[in-house]
Amino acid sequence: MSLRLSTSLTAISGILGTIALTVYFSAPFWLMPLPAPDASTDQIIAFGNKYHQVILVDVWLQQIGSLLSVLFVLALVHLAGSSQRFAGRLVLLASGVILALSLAEGTFILAAVQSGTNGHNESAVTAVDMGSVFIHIFLLAPSLFLVMGFALLNTFVLPRVFIWTALILGALFQVLGVAGLFSDTALMIVIFVLLAQNIWTLAASVSLLVRRQVQ
Repeated sequence: MSLRLSTSLTAISGILGTIALTVYFSAPFWLMPLPAPDASTDQIIAFGNKYHQVILVDVWLQQIGSLLSVLFVLALVHLAGSSQRFAGRLVLLASGVILALSLAEGTFILAAVQSGTNGHNESAVTAVDMGSVFIHIFLLAPSLFLVMGFALLNTFVLPRVFIWTALILGALFQVLGVAGLFSDTALMIVIFVLLAQNIWTLAASVSLLVRRQVQ
């Protein structure tokens, strides 16, 4: 595969992955308002029945978005020639953890939907409760942005400002992940960090395409 094609596919993965995850994360705000944390069993079942198809599509967006985003980071590190460095191996580790967590969360969401459809209401509520804790587990996982930033240090695949910004966003993500265990305010701030990471990915993808065209 030529370098030009590899670069283009890397950028496309970043853009499509970011779009998919943006729709997934934003869906509760505009497409399917989530039930309250203290919602009754009947309210949870009613929510699942009403938004059954939307939930299935949203889970798919989560999985494909996570996969494409991880592929973007792995390809970026490969293009930078850092795959065999220790930091590059840490990127591989963090990528595996993120995909595992994404699949686990999707499993609980699908279990809730299927349990509700089959009339297993208690199981549906349990699956919903299990899925709701993944925001904390996800934030405690190793930050892909942080290890990616270290892997890209002293490389030239992206302008230096992208590398330092990735390190800052990754460090904020890790700190807020711990703080989020004790503070709802920290969880709210994380939303802005995730938004900044999405903007970073889109900008980095465009930068890859532009720099490759120039070269």
